[in-house]
Amino acid sequence: MKTSDDEIFDQIAETIGRDGWCVFQNFLSDSLTSQLASECITSWQQGDFRRAGVGFGAQRQVRPEIRSDHVMWLDPLQLSPIQQSYFDILESLRLALNRRLFLSLFEYEGHFAIYPPGSFYRKHLDQFKAVQYRIVTCILYLNTDWRAEDGGMLRMYCDPDDETSFLDVLPKGGTLVSFLSAELYHEVLPARRDRASITGWFKTRTT
Repeated sequence: MKTSDDEIFDQIAETIGRDGWCVFQNFLSDSLTSQLASECITSWQQGDFRRAGVGFGAQRQVRPEIRSDHVMWLDPLQLSPIQQSYFDILESLRLALNRRLFLSLFEYEGHFAIYPPGSFYRKHLDQFKAVQYRIVTCILYLNTDWRAEDGGMLRMYCDPDDETSFLDVLPKGGTLVSFLSAELYHEVLPARRDRASITGWFKTRTT
């Protein structure tokens, strides 16, 4: 995908505005996806990840019965060239979301995420009282040759009042899932192999 392709960004923004979420396959080229995946796995093997927690700030707790993934936050001031390329693409998406949906999104924060075999994240929202500035969630999958039998699907609950109304998304490399952080309940089902992604949020100003 070309970073100048405003039509793609506008299409994602329009879909989020209509449905509250968008699943866009082949959002990134195979080459860029593969390079991001390689950096993620290398950092994982070097021990740069930590157990993910729930809550925020002083309220943060490691609760493996709720979520059992591992994360490595990406510092916007210390990105690798490959990571910077992805952040540049997301900047174009941020502008499109502001242009089409008037969301006043200010910046993006994100992390690599690894779900080892058996890991999961129970049903939740990405925006809660302590992080009301998270407006749009963006998840980019980095997994090659992912099959349904590998598990690890993202389950999106399309109707908050109906537990049986959901969509399962295969975490296939290059797929971007975007949704309104305060509205879409979702969970990560247990994976049977290492499951990698970049998960992040477009935010409004916090002050």
